[in-house]
Amino acid sequence: MSSVLVLGANGYIGKETARAFARFGYRVYGLVRSEEKGAGFALDEITPVVGDVSTPSTYQEYLDTVDVVVDTSFPYTSDPVKHTYTLFDSIKQAASKRAANGGSLTFVFTTGIWLYGNSGYEGISQDSVLSPLPELSWRPQKEQDAINLAPNVRTIVVRPGMVYGRSGGFSGRFFSGIETGSISLPKDLQNALPTIHVDDLAEFYVKAAERSPQVKGVIFTVINYASESIPEIIRAVRRIAGRDIKLDEYEPQNLFDNGLSLTQVIDSRFSRNLVDWQPRKRTLVEGISDYYQAWKAYQ
Repeated sequence: MSSVLVLGANGYIGKETARAFARFGYRVYGLVRSEEKGAGFALDEITPVVGDVSTPSTYQEYLDTVDVVVDTSFPYTSDPVKHTYTLFDSIKQAASKRAANGGSLTFVFTTGIWLYGNSGYEGISQDSVLSPLPELSWRPQKEQDAINLAPNVRTIVVRPGMVYGRSGGFSGRFFSGIETGSISLPKDLQNALPTIHVDDLAEFYVKAAERSPQVKGVIFTVINYASESIPEIIRAVRRIAGRDIKLDEYEPQNLFDNGLSLTQVIDSRFSRNLVDWQPRKRTLVEGISDYYQAWKAYQ
């Protein structure tokens, strides 16, 4: 049986990714910050590991033995570069222990589509020149550093779109507006963004990891077939609410606001074809009524 360690396993993406690996027959370990965060993992046949990505000694023994490491954490720290290099050093340490016996380690590193910057509606390919948001200017180099960690580390980089479904993600901001009667968004959003359901993204992690010998060093953009417009999402929210939902607009204040303000149309056929993966879930607008009910059930 293959084994995997999911970093950030109690997070929105990490939890569904850990569940997906378990469904595919993996022995799954999920890194969480406390025992409370790992409560309920046993229901999904996931073993919680209490630790912190910034403190490798809390999970190094698992790095040394698992077949796959999936990083879905985000460095919400004052020094995200140091945080990332700490993780990379622990991966290299685990790889060096395997090298003498000819062993290898698959490492899936998560970044995001905001590295492309504003593409406009003309569209770009996933190999287009990056123009990251200023807050993420350090990330493209870290993608390359991840790819070059060690000869026996099979690194795969994943850039997900705006993630929706189940407990919320990107869509949670819109659904909370149904409850309050007002959606808080950066002003003048007339843009479109690539999206992906969290279940489809989780399955992609598994499929990419299983093909790591063939796709080592590849950067994947994981999104639906077409971008979804913010105005259309707002109209869909108002439709299922059955009443007018006000917009509380403000100037962008942080990284998430700046990301929401981008217009991005990206051709991701390369990613779909290379790992024989297709998004199966409905888009956010198509399934918005069911996704809203799911979000409510998770609250």
